Amino acid sequence: MLAPQPRTTSERSDDIPLIIYRLLELDLPDILDEALPSPHGNRQGLSYGQLSVVFLSYIMSQADHRLCAVEDWVNDHRQTLGWATGWSIGAKDASDDRLGALVEVIGSGVDPREQIECQLGQTMIQAYELPTEVARCDTSSFSVYHQVDEDAEATSLLRFGHSKDHRSDLRQYRQLLGTVDPAGIPLVSETLAGNGADDPVYVPTWHRLAEVIGHKRFIYIADSKAASHQTRVHLSKAGGLYCFPLPKTGHTPRLLKHWVLNAPETLQEIRLSNSDETDPPVGVGFEIDLEKLEYTAETDELFHWPERSLVVRSDALARRHQKSLHQRLDKAEDALSKLANKRHKDHCTLKNKVQAILKRYRVNDYMSTDISTEMVTRYKGRGRPSRNDPTGKIVEPRFRLSFERQVDAITEAEQLAGWRIYVTNASVEQLSLSQAVAYYRDQWQLEHGFHRFKRGQLPALPIYLCNEARIVGLMFLLTIALRCFTLIDLQVRQQLDIQKQELAGLYAGNPKRKTNRPTAEQLLKAFEGITLYHHRDGSFEMTPLSDLQRRILELMKIPDAIYALPDPFIPNST
Repeated sequence: MLAPQPRTTSERSDDIPLIIYRLLELDLPDILDEALPSPHGNRQGLSYGQLSVVFLSYIMSQADHRLCAVEDWVNDHRQTLGWATGWSIGAKDASDDRLGALVEVIGSGVDPREQIECQLGQTMIQAYELPTEVARCDTSSFSVYHQVDEDAEATSLLRFGHSKDHRSDLRQYRQLLGTVDPAGIPLVSETLAGNGADDPVYVPTWHRLAEVIGHKRFIYIADSKAASHQTRVHLSKAGGLYCFPLPKTGHTPRLLKHWVLNAPETLQEIRLSNSDETDPPVGVGFEIDLEKLEYTAETDELFHWPERSLVVRSDALARRHQKSLHQRLDKAEDALSKLANKRHKDHCTLKNKVQAILKRYRVNDYMSTDISTEMVTRYKGRGRPSRNDPTGKIVEPRFRLSFERQVDAITEAEQLAGWRIYVTNASVEQLSLSQAVAYYRDQWQLEHGFHRFKRGQLPALPIYLCNEARIVGLMFLLTIALRCFTLIDLQVRQQLDIQKQELAGLYAGNPKRKTNRPTAEQLLKAFEGITLYHHRDGSFEMTPLSDLQRRILELMKIPDAIYALPDPFIPNST
């Protein structure tokens, strides 16, 4: 009987060498191994740091975080993984048991995660010369279908709370990100209980950001929940700089109304740095300098610091608010007109219907209504009376509705439309009016990161883990993957901007379409189809790189050699 003839086999390499090169460039295995304990003594093979690189390569390449699928993927790509990392990867090194132990170890202690983030963040800032003038903080909720035992309810990570996904029927956890501009690169993160408030997290996040960045001179940007008096006092005492919008609650609406209606005659135009000189300004504004005081009774200490109130109006937002107001008024008038044309016999019923319409269209302050009463006489019974019918008459009340717009209130609302108050303790030289508006407009960077977790290439949902420590560990690894994606975004876009060029070939079905703001997802997808062949004679061959792939590697400052097989190439046969 003839022995079976050898045949040529293939293995898809795609973007795996590129991803691994980026992870190793961050010294990720060494940083994780230094902070995490060694694996169980009976488990030989990859360390936790090395296993993290393999797992992250799977997540970033396959857009999947299931632990049970990694082992088969590693076996299908073992030659590529071994050649790209230089490690001998065993058949069971990436089993779901080992990956479960990895994410559980990462999620079990706060100190190791903070140590990893500090070292990793400082490495990124130095290696990629990241700007550190602006840092941001925000949270988002992640809804899950998990059930929690009653005994663990008080300490569980998964709680019912305010859902930003509008799923109040589901339990959730929250994820915090602290990032630096201009690409929203995460430096700190934390997985929080789903029922907590955001207010207490802003000060600790600022301290962690300052430790990673290495100085306190950055402008700290967050939403209106960070604008509490105590938060601003603490940051000012600690030497930090902040810029927060005031919430539209409490005394702020009255203060805004007073300042806007008594605004100076000359308003400062707001222009964004990336706008053309011929472009119209995006808004106007003015500043009010105030002296803020804080008295501490326990220490009899009086602390004061200068604070600027930036009163700004976005022209586009003002137009949207004004248009929305008039649309709501038109709809309310139409509904009230239909109601007024009907006969009404009950005053309370009619009044309730009117209030429901005003509330539905949010025009209580802009419409005045009046319900008048008139007495109507009619014959007893129905229809036209006959000779034998009783001739008695009935006098009963009828209610009529009238309404009109409150012109003065509408005019005042149009004047206040689009205005907002920002507070900052930074000087004019450190933060101008236009810069404050531009910085807050870039708050989408954090939301883009959360989008990648929820519906993008780094999906956290649906989450298949029940152990809460493993959930925390998985989210931590996903934030490391997000660092890589945002670094790719930043590096390629910066190079295209410096070279004044655009990149074509990234859009399926439209190869001539160009862009100067490609995403990491598009760039990694361009490496699909790169294949490692094992021929019958025992030799190996790699698919040659295309011009587009070489151009992407050049923009990322990664050598082409990462896709060149070493000579001699020793296959991973473990």
